[in-house]
Amino acid sequence: MFAGGYAGASGGIPGRHKSSYCPPENLQIPKPAVPSGLRKSSSSNSGKMLAMTYSDSIRSGINRYHSDQGLNQPPAKPPDPVELQRVREQRVAAQIKNMEDFLKMNGLALEECVSYQTGMKYR
Repeated sequence: MFAGGYAGASGGIPGRHKSSYCPPENLQIPKPAVPSGLRKSSSSNSGKMLAMTYSDSIRSGINRYHSDQGLNQPPAKPPDPVELQRVREQRVAAQIKNMEDFLKMNGLALEECVSYQTGMKYR
């Protein structure tokens, strides 16, 4: 292919090595030990460990964060009519500016446009 070869095939950037760290897929969390004086009535789960995959633990943290965000939003205030009018005027001015720039770039006049002649915004 090229004299230097393909960089992706040689393993990346020369002089750099790839990180060998890989998070464990299963995180093993041991259950707390029961004091010798106390015994559980069921011994079927005594030897098992709680298992959760790494991706599940990340996902549960993300879901918790987003649900907290949704619950703690400030109450929505009614829109201010003066502010709405100002935003509308800004939007119309931006659309007019875009149209003027387009017409200048293409050497057209507003009177040549179909929308101007017919009174329809879109055709």
